[in-house]
Amino acid sequence: MRSTDEQLREIMRRKDEVIEKRSIRRHLHAYALAACACILLLVMTAVSLPKITTDSVDHATRQYGSLLLAAPYMGYVVVGVLTFALGICATLFCIRWKELEQKEREKE
Repeated sequence: MRSTDEQLREIMRRKDEVIEKRSIRRHLHAYALAACACILLLVMTAVSLPKITTDSVDHATRQYGSLLLAAPYMGYVVVGVLTFALGICATLFCIRWKELEQKEREKE
């Protein structure tokens, strides 16, 4: 039979475990949502790119401030930069996920 102090410590330990697991789950959901948002942004940009570059090349001479419209290849540069950023986000997500799994294995 455990004493009251031991029971209280065990209850507090379990509470901390549950709170930490919920926090990890929330963070993983947030990371996954951010990765999905990046992918969606990239796909939307890639799909709309041909329309942006072909429809507006004629109007590029009048719109001096638009970098995307000034040259048809600049849109592809933007998609490349977005893809690179998405790769960085995915890599960081995987590294964080691996760290959390290792932390869980160490606790067990």
